[in-house]
Parts: sequence; structure tokens; C-alpha cells
Amino acid sequence: MKRKIQLAVFAIMLIYLFATGLSWLALGLIFLLLICLLFKSKIPPFVWLSNHGFVSSLVTLIGIFFLAILIRVFLFEIFSIPSGSMENTLLAGDKVLVSKLNYGPGLPSSPFDIPWINLFWYLGADKKSNPDSAYWDNFRLRGFAQVRHGDVVVFSQPLLRRSENILIKRCVGIPGDTLQITDGVVFANHKVIPVSDNAKQPYRMSIRNRPALLNLVDSLGLEVWASNNGYNPDSIIINMTPSQLEKLSRRGCAGSISFRPVENDSAHWVYPADKEHAWTIDNFGPLLIPGKGTTIELTHANYLVYRKAIRQFEKAEVAEKNGVFYLNGKPETTYTFRHNYFFMMGDNRHNSNDSRYWGFVPEDNVVGKAATILFSYGSTGLKWKRILKIIY
Repeated sequence: MKRKIQLAVFAIMLIYLFATGLSWLALGLIFLLLICLLFKSKIPPFVWLSNHGFVSSLVTLIGIFFLAILIRVFLFEIFSIPSGSMENTLLAGDKVLVSKLNYGPGLPSSPFDIPWINLFWYLGADKKSNPDSAYWDNFRLRGFAQVRHGDVVVFSQPLLRRSENILIKRCVGIPGDTLQITDGVVFANHKVIPVSDNAKQPYRMSIRNRPALLNLVDSLGLEVWASNNGYNPDSIIINMTPSQLEKLSRRGCAGSISFRPVENDSAHWVYPADKEHAWTIDNFGPLLIPGKGTTIELTHANYLVYRKAIRQFEKAEVAEKNGVFYLNGKPETTYTFRHNYFFMMGDNRHNSNDSRYWGFVPEDNVVGKAATILFSYGSTGLKWKRILKIIY
């Protein structure tokens, strides 16, 4: 009876996976089940293995080794948070479990991308070898969902070496969005993207009672950027979350409080970093996030914004000569994108190297969704409150 129930549950799970398009996962589970059944069968080679302990143990170890590789490639992987760009959602020292099932795993594009196996290629590689080169086309299996606004996503930095630059940020723009940032507020298609309760931004506040304010700031563990600044010696600049701002406002030791954007000058211009756009991290766009099938008009302004993506990610050559635009040497007036792109930002809005500085994240660069903080370890030791904390 118990075996029948187990088989029924397994069958229902397989039907669900096939129905949702996750046939690759269903076939993988069937394959693993068949392997287990073979080892328990009366087939002579497997009977011989079970009667020879050393060989059986060796085969088991090899099986565990390859199973661990499959889990890292197709299901889950663990990443360490090295910086404070996602404070206070994620802290330096957090060990994060990343699910590859949510968006579907991207299959390795070269032997260098296969965990542990890649050691053999690194050891045998000569000076001309490029670990980031693709030996075959990128391919992503289907996942449970698409990347959505607010998801905390792990991806490889698109402009640097893929194998050495894994980042984690929050998605604020998906394919087809028109994104704009106004005084630090992010809009997608003219709708505000809600700010995480843990996101941090700088605020300037006038001081009513300096000793009381500084004591309160210290007790709340707030990040003071300037206690005396050139704008006003009687004000203070603090980087804090919405909840911290609310707590500070209720105490009455601070006067007026306002968001403090970066200066709008050439020293603070970000992507695409030109006079025609003059965007900053706090006032950015509007910018259309391209997706597969998105067609843009080739104008000078669009050329400045999209040329990097077209050349590097779309693998097409685009150029402007005397007001005429050339695509792979032929004059064109429009360009249609072949891939999906995303726009990522860190929760520590003024201390994050993200899409505002270097542009779009191609879908091929997405590794997975940050699901859970397994544990966190810092200079003060193990942070017990962060063990198995769900990431929102």
C-alpha cells in the first residue's frame, strides 16, 4: 500500500511537471528513478556490483560527484555576498541559496562553466585560452516563472569576465518597460516600483537637538554620511531605510527631512554618460528596456543608448556616419532586438554598481533567483537571526 501511494505521488508530480512545460526536470527524475531501480534489480552486472563492496563504494562516490554537479548546474547554487550594495536586504557575509528552477537553468556554454569538471580545463589551458569564450550556443531550459519586478536576481556582470563577476541586485525593469527614475523614485510604465522595506537612500535633515539626534542615530545603527556638510552646517546626511526614517522622524530631534539626490553635473553622469542624456543615478531616463522583438528607431539618441547592447550582446555591427545608420554595413532606419534584457539596481541605492552605470543585463547572463539566506558570518561571528531567512 505504501509503495502504491509513493508511486501515485511520483506520477502526479511528473504529470504536473510535463503540464507546466518542465519536461526536462520530469525526464531527469525518471532517469534517476531508473538508475535506483537498476541497482536494486537482479540484473547480473548490478548483482555483481552489490557483492563487491569496494567497487560498489567507488561507483557510489562517482555517482554522488556527478549528482552534485547536476544539482549545481540545474537546481541550486550557493553564493557569498561580498559587499553592502544590497543592504539591508543582504549583508556582507551572507551565504545565499540561489534557485535556478525559478527562471530555468542556463546550460553551460563551455567546459569552463561546468563546476569542478572545469578544473581539468583550467589546468590544461594555455595562455591563449579564454574561459569566457562560448564553445556552443547558450541555451536556457524552461523555469517555473519569469523574472519579475522586485525579484532579487543573481547574474553575471555583462561587461566583465563572466566567470569572475557574479552580482546580485533587484530587478526594476523587464523587457518592454519604459523605465524612469525621478528624485530616486523608480517608475516602470509610469507606475511606481515599490521600494523594499530594506532599501537605503540618503536623506538630509536639519538638526533641532544635535546630541539627542546623534545618540538616536547611534542607537538605530544608522549610516551617517556627513554630520557637517558644505550645504548647511546645521544639517546631517544619513543613509537609511524607510522604516528607519519613520523611527527617526517620530522622535522630534530632527527638523525638515528631504531626499538628497546626487548633483546633476558631468561628474555624476551615468549610462550612457553623454551630454545629450545627462542622466544621474537619481534622475534617469526615460529608457525603453528592449525585449525579443522590440523594434527601435535608429536615431542619434537611441544609437548612444543601445549601441553597446547591439554590438556586444546582439553580435551586430552598428555605426553612424553623417546622420545615416549602418547595420552590418547596410543602411537601416530601425533595429529589432533578438534577446530579452533587464534593468537591475542595488537596494543600497547610492552605493551600488548596477545597471544605472553600465546598462542592460541580457537574459543569458541570469543565473537564478536569490531564495534564502542559509547563514551569515561576519567579524562578530555567526549572525543567528539571519539563519534560513527568506529573501524578499
